[in-house]
Amino acid sequence: MVTDELRFGICDDKEEDLERIRQALQEALQTLRRTVRLHCRLFLDIEMPEADGFKLAERLSMDRPKARLVFVSVHESFVFDSQEYTPLWFVRKRMLEHDMQRALRKYFQTTAMERISYRLQDGFGFREILLQDILYIECCGHTLTIFKTDGKSLKKYGSLKTMEEELAGHGFLRIHKSCLANGIYIEEVGKREVYLKNGREPEMGRDRRKAVREAMILYERERREY
Repeated sequence: MVTDELRFGICDDKEEDLERIRQALQEALQTLRRTVRLHCRLFLDIEMPEADGFKLAERLSMDRPKARLVFVSVHESFVFDSQEYTPLWFVRKRMLEHDMQRALRKYFQTTAMERISYRLQDGFGFREILLQDILYIECCGHTLTIFKTDGKSLKKYGSLKTMEEELAGHGFLRIHKSCLANGIYIEEVGKREVYLKNGREPEMGRDRRKAVREAMILYERERREY
C-alpha cells in the first residue's frame, strides 16, 4: 500500500523547540492514526535576523500561496495579529501536543474537501473512486484496468484517450500508448519503465521518456508550492 506524504517546514529561534515541534507532529499523527511519511525541514530563525514569524508568513504567502501556515508561539496574544495571514491554526507552546493535534485534524478536514473523485461507470450504475487512490491505468483492446494503491484493480470498457482527456489537469501522464500513470506515485523515470512508490514498474514507451521526465520536473516544481 502506498503511503501518503506530508511536507513541513518548521522555523523557530530555539534548536530544542524545533525538535519538540517535530516530535509533537509525529505523535499527533500517531494519535490521529494517520499513516503518512513525514518530511520535516528545520530552520533556526536566529539565522534570519531581519525577519520575524509574520514577515516570513508574508513572504510565504507570496512565494508559496498554496502552503498552509501554522503559527507556534509562547506569546498567546499573537493569535489576534496572526489572523491577518489567514493561518490554518495557532499552536500554543505550553499546549504544544494538544494544539498540534487540533491543527493536524483541521488540516486533514480541509484537504479532504480538495480530494477529487472520478465517476466510474460500473455495469448499469456508477461508482466513485478518488484520483489519489489510482496508481496507473492500462488499456488492452477496449478494456481499461485501473490499478489502485490498495493492491486491487477495477475494469471498465472504454478508450485510454477518452480517460486521458477526462483526467487532464490532474497529474496523470501518458507513459506508454497503453498506459497512464499517476504522477504523485512516480518515484523515478527509468530507461524503459517508470518506478512507482509501491514497487510496480509499468513499461514506458521509448519515445515518451523525454516528455515524461520534463513533466515530472514541472510536477515537482508545482508540488513545492504547496
